[in-house]
Formats: sequence, C-alpha cells, structure tokens
Amino acid sequence: MNDSEIKGVWLGLSGYVLWGLSPIFWKALNNVAALDILSWRIICTFIFAICCNGLLKLFSEKEVGNFLSFENRFSIVAGLLIAFNWGMFIWAVETDHVVDASLGYFMNPLMSVFLGVVFLRETLRLAQWASVALAGLGVIWLTISLGSFPWISITLAISFAFYGLIRKVAPAGPLKGLTIETTTLFVPAILLLLIRGNVSENLSYNTSTTILIILSGVVTGVPLLLFASSVRKIPLSIQGLLQYVTPTIQFLLGVFAYNEEFDDKRFFGYAIIWTGLCIFAFDSFRFNEMNRTSSK
Repeated sequence: MNDSEIKGVWLGLSGYVLWGLSPIFWKALNNVAALDILSWRIICTFIFAICCNGLLKLFSEKEVGNFLSFENRFSIVAGLLIAFNWGMFIWAVETDHVVDASLGYFMNPLMSVFLGVVFLRETLRLAQWASVALAGLGVIWLTISLGSFPWISITLAISFAFYGLIRKVAPAGPLKGLTIETTTLFVPAILLLLIRGNVSENLSYNTSTTILIILSGVVTGVPLLLFASSVRKIPLSIQGLLQYVTPTIQFLLGVFAYNEEFDDKRFFGYAIIWTGLCIFAFDSFRFNEMNRTSSK
C-alpha cells in the first residue's frame, strides 16, 4: 500500500468513525423535536457547503444561473431523499432506536446491489445473490418473531441506497452535489421552522443547545468531505470493508451506551443478515483484488 492509499484509508476511516459516533451528537439535542433538528441541519449544512464552495470557488455565475438544469435535477431529487433519510435517522436516535438504525446501514450495501440489478441492469455473482437472500431471510425472521416489520431499518436502507444510486449517476461532485441538495431544501426548511414556530424556543434552551444546532452543518459536512477525499485514493475493496465501521459503532452505542433492547430473537435475525454481509464483503474484496492483480 503506497502513501496515497494509506492517507486515503485514514481519511475514510475518520469519516466513517464520525458517522458512527453521530448518535451521540443527535442525542445531545433530544430536547429539540426531530423535525426542528432536521430543519436546522439542512440550513446549517447549506451554510457550510456555501462557505466551502466560496473558498474553493466551485460555482461560476453561469452555473448558478443554470441551477435547474437537467444535470442538476439529479442532485435535487437526491436532496429530497437525503432529507428524508436524515429526518428518519434523527427520529430513530431520539426515540431510542439506534440499533434499528444501525441495521439499516448494515443492510445498505446489499440494498444498493439490489437497486443496481433493477435499475442499472447489473449482474450479480452467486455470492452476491446469496447475500441478498440471507438479508431477506433475516428481515422475514425479525418480522415474524417480533410481530412487526423492521420498517425503521428498511426505510433507512432503501432511502440511502436510492440516494447513493442517484449520486452515482449525477454529474455533480460530492461538495457541489451537497450544495445543490441543500439549496433545494433550504427554503422548505426555513418555512417548516416558521410554521412550527419553534425558532426562539430551539435557540433559548441553553447555550450548549444553540452551539450544537450551529455545529450540525459541520457535523454533517465534514464526514462527507473526508469520505469524498478517501474514495479517490483507495481501492473499492478497502472502501467496501471500511463502510461497515459506521453501523458497527452505532450498534455498539445502541446496545452498550443506550441500553436498547437486543434479545435472542433480534440476535438471531441480525446474525442471519450479518452472515450475508460477511459473504458479501469477502466476495467483494476477493473480486476487486483479482481485478487489481489482473490489471497490473
């Protein structure tokens, strides 16, 4: 592994660790309603993205005028999806469903593979089909044994997988795309805050709450930029393994820090899904390493 790849690993690992620890941040804002946090998160991330774009000068006057161009419409749709995903995740953290949220992000790679087959006509290897099938069996087991469909996990997995699919085909880069996404959501976020009438209440709880609200844009934007920097430097095989750092940390926080329920029935269902993920990760690593070797 060369110096550039080592740097990429550390950048990616930093981003995934920050995403994994994010429930701690959102838990600290549990005196603010989830819808209000979502609005503030969008507004502050928009400001963060605009500041970064100002420093890097990514947008020209012509591009600003063509905001609704065909190329940017992908990012507009992606903005709606990521807003839904953010809101669902914040709500899950506030209502003590961190473990369920972590399962959603464990399942995300498999959901992305499934969407690739449906929308991009990609073909799957046998091991990938086995992984998807095991994930499906795990969901069926959780639904039957717990008497309810794991909708939080599935919703997070589907929304983020669709977001990833659109970002894959969208021409805009990570920071530029984030700017377009949050610009799309900026006015609706402000209107939602005004309609709910909680602006002064949100900012008057205490100083720490106000500071956390302001920092929500940085907490959202920095891991994304770390990820975007790392993905250009390291092989997909390594990136694919690193992505499991985030849900692993979230799962450990949910069980050991927040004492969320995790009985034998849940463990068995999660174990089935984790088995599928292990097969998927091993197969992806082996396949990408074989491609790297053959291309040398």
